[in-house]
Amino acid sequence: MRQLSLLPHDLWLQNGRFTTPLPADAPIIVSNGVGVDSVALLVELHRLNVVPDAIVTALVGRDGYGNEHGRFYTYLPILEAWLASVGFPPIQYVWYEMKRQAKHFPYWSLAGNCLANRTLPSISFHRNHSCSLKFKGAEIDRWVTAQYGNTPCYRLVGYDLSEGARAARFSTKTKPQGPRGRDVFLYPLQLLGLDRQGCEAVIAEAGLPTPGLSSCVFCAAMQPEEIDELEAEALWLIVILEAHAQINLKKIRGLWGHDERMTEYIRRRGLLPASLLDIVWAKWVAEKRPFELGDNPGANADEVLFTEVQRLVALCR
Repeated sequence: MRQLSLLPHDLWLQNGRFTTPLPADAPIIVSNGVGVDSVALLVELHRLNVVPDAIVTALVGRDGYGNEHGRFYTYLPILEAWLASVGFPPIQYVWYEMKRQAKHFPYWSLAGNCLANRTLPSISFHRNHSCSLKFKGAEIDRWVTAQYGNTPCYRLVGYDLSEGARAARFSTKTKPQGPRGRDVFLYPLQLLGLDRQGCEAVIAEAGLPTPGLSSCVFCAAMQPEEIDELEAEALWLIVILEAHAQINLKKIRGLWGHDERMTEYIRRRGLLPASLLDIVWAKWVAEKRPFELGDNPGANADEVLFTEVQRLVALCR
């Protein structure tokens, strides 16, 4: 039996299950973002002989309309193979589905949401990363409810020691009176005293490559050196979203908030042809929406956005 200290409860592991405060057979659900912390969490659970009942990954976008960095998709088969090799359950994939009529245009992803509403992700406005809660946390909650009903579950999330405040925000977003209100959220990496460097070491010790950070390609958390490494498709995605949102931006300049726009950085670094960049920016920054959207409320924002991106990529070849 091994003890993990957690306020306000003391949790014990016995035969790979938590013994309190929920029943011993309470489902153990891992939210897997496929970043460093998430992978380290899975490795540590294996070391502790804790086999989760489900591992759930929320895709931001689907059917070719993915928003995440390319490293996310590259790492998935590596992680899937490792999970199978240690006897863990396969990843369950979920994604956002619109639950009501769109105000402007329907969409499937965060990028489509931004295009439809001429805005940027909440993180650009220095808000509480509600984009992640909408496109990931809420969809994982929905899947858990569909599978387990109102049964209280242990919800394991990979936040290391550097993300204490973020972990608190995650758990408090679950409504106390809702179907997931009795779930117990656990952050094993913090209980085990692991910071980001420690998580990297855990992954390496397991013989796995590092997955890198988990983020969308247009996330405000993207560093300049990461922009330098993006493919043309991701760069055009950034330019279109940033341009189309300008009409509604009052307090920030672009995806990086008050700082230099990502588009300005792309131009300065010569990552896209300057002449074509000027044309694209003028098209999408205009008050009147481009003809691809026009006055057609039935147009899907993701289809419009990614069709335009692919057209621009072809022009750059």
